[in-house]
Amino acid sequence: MAAEEKLREALKRIVPADAGSMEKAKQRWKSVGKPLFSLGKLEDAVIQIAGIKGKPVYSLDRKGLVIMCADNGVAAEGVTQTGQEVTAIVAENFTKKKTSVCLMAEVAGVDLFPVDIGMATDVPAVTRPEYKVAYGTKDMMKGPAMTREQAAQAVLNGIRIVKELADKGYDILATGEMGIGNTTTSSAVVSVLLEKDVEAVTGRGAGLSAEGLRRKVQVIREAIRLNEPDRKDALDVLAKVGGFDIAGLAGVFLGGALCHIPVMIDGFISSAAALCAVRMAPECR
Repeated sequence: MAAEEKLREALKRIVPADAGSMEKAKQRWKSVGKPLFSLGKLEDAVIQIAGIKGKPVYSLDRKGLVIMCADNGVAAEGVTQTGQEVTAIVAENFTKKKTSVCLMAEVAGVDLFPVDIGMATDVPAVTRPEYKVAYGTKDMMKGPAMTREQAAQAVLNGIRIVKELADKGYDILATGEMGIGNTTTSSAVVSVLLEKDVEAVTGRGAGLSAEGLRRKVQVIREAIRLNEPDRKDALDVLAKVGGFDIAGLAGVFLGGALCHIPVMIDGFISSAAALCAVRMAPECR
């Protein structure tokens, strides 16, 4: 069965958060000795998680962070401050506990899971052939970043990772990414899906100059013009102007819905992936 067909079958199994569990959780927290709704958005999140898990009382003891690592062909267009080789260096440092996220995760009791879903090189401590879709995407200034089948496979790999972690007893997941050029691809994806002007959704990334930012906006506009992604088809958008990391993270969000595990959005790139997931399966909100 082709990857896209498998993905369609998986999406059919996603159901909305359980309203009954959410109502029970809401009533439970209303009965606690505190001013009503005094916990604000935290209380809303606790109630939402009850709906995701399908039970009003639950544990969030085992926590994981899935970090999708991939390279982007568009980096060749001068839209980044650093070279593509940095992706592999940082990915390896995740396994050596030499990054800021490693230190924060250790304090918070969170296990890290760096995933090579499409780096330009292999990193023995990170690369697993069953997760790697390709050795980086193509330059979207010259054509689609990847094939539609590759995009579907990357999403499926994200779903698979969540299922494996669910089977190991993880209660909640966070999302991360590492990929030189991925602020360019995420801006392209968001621009198309939200019908926003490229300049409005594009930033300096890891510290581009004003001229670098202008170049980045120009590249994204040209890539969208050249590839004509269909804003009504998130998979098409991912394939034409996205990245393997974004597609994989979209799969993580979808996998969370399938496995009843809450998945946290963190940052613009993660948000772009969550947007793709919601466009593919609105019930995964």
